Amino acid sequence: MDRHQLGLSTFLWPGMDVERWLELALGLGLGGVELRADPRAAGPGDLSPAVRLRLRNQLAERGLWSTVHAPIYDLNLASPLRAIAAASVEEVIGALDLASDLGSRLLVVHPGHVDSDYLPLTGERDLAWRRFSLAIEVILARAARKGVQVALENKQRPRGWDMVHTPAEHVQAVDRFPGLGACLDFGHLHTTGGDPTAYVAALGERLVHVHLHDNRGERDEHLPLGRGSLPWRAAWAALSSAGYRGPIVLEIPDPDGLRESVAVLERG
Repeated sequence: MDRHQLGLSTFLWPGMDVERWLELALGLGLGGVELRADPRAAGPGDLSPAVRLRLRNQLAERGLWSTVHAPIYDLNLASPLRAIAAASVEEVIGALDLASDLGSRLLVVHPGHVDSDYLPLTGERDLAWRRFSLAIEVILARAARKGVQVALENKQRPRGWDMVHTPAEHVQAVDRFPGLGACLDFGHLHTTGGDPTAYVAALGERLVHVHLHDNRGERDEHLPLGRGSLPWRAAWAALSSAGYRGPIVLEIPDPDGLRESVAVLERG
């Protein structure tokens, strides 16, 4: 296991701020951190230019790579409500600018959501893709100017449709937009009953980022590795066989669970 490839995510957790997450990453010998751009985690509105510069310097001095996860709460890039869709784009742009300011290599973005009440309506999936396309094109244009890679993440089993659950949907999305990469979340995949090996193979070189955490297969739980039923060894083997060398972020909010997961990976 190459610990430099591993990173942790700065979750909302009592007693943990960005500085403490950085200290934990260093203490565990990890290579980097993924900053969650949500208020009170690493929200762009909470970080002044001076704080951003200080954080960028801290990351560089400690030899940590960084990525940024766009806000996850209350955003929907495919919302049928124009004001919400526009606000969602604005929030993602704010996270993108934060990534640029910090020297981060990549921004993770969630796809849009369609409520189950809309799904029976004729053409609603196509309309959702059209709304999402408008949003992601704006985001990618800004990303190109800022020199930040954008990666679209697959989602967990929802009430409704989160647009990217299967390899086919993921490939369709990233192939539609030049410059868009894929983030494969193995925990999300497990809730949909997907096969890690087949998913990695389908994405191929489109795969630029990975999230790893456990659950029992029913819902997104972000458990420490080994606490659920995720076939994480198969996932790890699939990445190795594919020659994947990008970031692998342990999305586990409990610091003790994170320590436990690193030990599990070490034991193999």
